[in-house]
Amino acid sequence: MSKTFQVGAGNKVKLYVALLPLGDRTEPTDVSVTTSAAIASGATSITVTALTGPIAGGTPLTFDNGTDKLTVYLAKDAKLGATSLQIEPATVGLTGSSSAAQYTAKLRLLGGTQLNANINSDRTDVLVFEDPLGYKDGAVTGQSWEIPWTANLLSDDEAFRRVFYAAANAVSGREVFVWQEDAPPAGYAKGDGLKGATVVMNMQKNMTSTAILTLTCTFMGQGSPTITRYSLS
Repeated sequence: MSKTFQVGAGNKVKLYVALLPLGDRTEPTDVSVTTSAAIASGATSITVTALTGPIAGGTPLTFDNGTDKLTVYLAKDAKLGATSLQIEPATVGLTGSSSAAQYTAKLRLLGGTQLNANINSDRTDVLVFEDPLGYKDGAVTGQSWEIPWTANLLSDDEAFRRVFYAAANAVSGREVFVWQEDAPPAGYAKGDGLKGATVVMNMQKNMTSTAILTLTCTFMGQGSPTITRYSLS
């Protein structure tokens, strides 16, 4: 677990990530998933009870039948109300009449030690005649924001695998929703932050040992991010 690389994590900037369904930039929510039959080895679809929320393609889900566990990856986006999940071929089977998985939307990307957020605006100058001070007027025509991130973590970290999938599939429009929280003021549980839909830019993955890697990337969002305020919980 990449928790190994965190020291004094309560004082650090935190970053959470979730894969987004294609074309959907709304904030994702947790979803409980229950199968109605065993999962066969090599299966490419799973029958489930109607989903209470969407889950993006590429997301890993770990099903538990009470005795054994099996992690599968969604091959396509699963929509609200879907009763079948398209998955990459299952490596092994999972017995039992049913099994359950919990999709946690807001999953922390561990191992990061510092962060800065940049908000940019595009301004177009408008010529103003006869201004005695020589000023130009202007209009803001666009806005963007970015969160650079560097972390040391394990290669099987689920949040990392979400980010890596989004980076590798950016040309198809795959995005991630991010929640960023500053270190909280004394007496508070959460600090100020930003949240919104982003693409993963300039990813570098460096393996420093058999399992430990260094991740460097930038989360780039268009428009204005949503600002979150520090709070007690």
